Amino acid sequence: MDFIQADGIRTHYRIEGSGPALLMFSPGGFDATFAKWSGLGLYQRIGIMDYLTAHFTCIEFDRRECGQSGGRLEVLSWSAMARQGAALATALGFEQVHVMGGCLGCAPAAQFALDYPARTRSTNLIWPVGGARYRMRNVGRFSEHLNWVAAQGIEALIARALDADVGFAKDALLGPWGGSLRIDADLRDTLAEIDAPRYQALVSGSLNALFMADSAAGPAPEALMQMRGPRLVIPGDDESHARSAGHFVAECLPGCTLISDAVADQTRERIFHVFDQFYAQ
Repeated sequence: MDFIQADGIRTHYRIEGSGPALLMFSPGGFDATFAKWSGLGLYQRIGIMDYLTAHFTCIEFDRRECGQSGGRLEVLSWSAMARQGAALATALGFEQVHVMGGCLGCAPAAQFALDYPARTRSTNLIWPVGGARYRMRNVGRFSEHLNWVAAQGIEALIARALDADVGFAKDALLGPWGGSLRIDADLRDTLAEIDAPRYQALVSGSLNALFMADSAAGPAPEALMQMRGPRLVIPGDDESHARSAGHFVAECLPGCTLISDAVADQTRERIFHVFDQFYAQ
C-alpha cells in the first residue's frame, strides 16, 4: 500500500498480482476504498481477488474523496473520477489497461473507456448502481447535508469531519468531501475560504451531475453507445443496484456480454467461468 499524486489528488493505492494491468474502480458509494474488493458483498462472497490477482496486475485505489485519498473542491463528475484512475495508471507506468468497476465504480470505469479508448483493453462492469430508489436516496442524502450546512455553517462542517472516522456514505451531514477533510489539509483550507452560495452550488451541481437518472448512474446513453472493445455487464438486484440498471447499461453497449443470472446463481464458479471466457477474447 502506498500513496501517489494522481491528477493532483493524494491517492491511496495498492498493486498486487501479476499479468496484464487491470485498473479497478472500487465498489462503494462515498466509501469506495480498495478494501471493498475483498470485504463487500458479492466480491467477498466469491473471493474475486483470488481470481484477479492470479490473472492480472491489479491496480486498486481509494477513489477521490473516499478512504485515505484526498479530494478537490469542484463539481464532481464521472470524468473527474476517471481522470484520477488514468493519472494513477500513467504514474505507475501502465499505458494500456483492462478496466473493472464495481457498484458505483462502474460509472467512472465506463467513463474511462469513453475518455481513454486507446488505453482501454476491456471493460468489466459488475453490479452497476441505479434505479429510482437509488436516485431518491441520494437526493435525500445531499439535501440533508445542504440543510445542515445552511444552518450550522462551513466551520461546523470542518469540525464535524475532523471528529469523524466515517465519510458521506455513513454520515449524510458530512457531504461529499467530508470523508477527505481530516486527511487533506489543502482541501480543508480551500473549504474554509469558500462562501456559502458557492459551496451550495458545488454540492447541487455534483448531485445533478452524478445521481439524477432513474436508469443507471454513469455516462449518458448516447455516450455509452459509442463505447467499443470487449465489454461485460453483470447486473445486481437490490435497492442500490436495481436489476434494471445493469440491463439498461448493457442495452446501451452494442455487442456487449450480459450475464443476467439471478444473484443467487452468481457463484464463484459461474463468475470465474464467465471471466475466463471474457478475458480470452
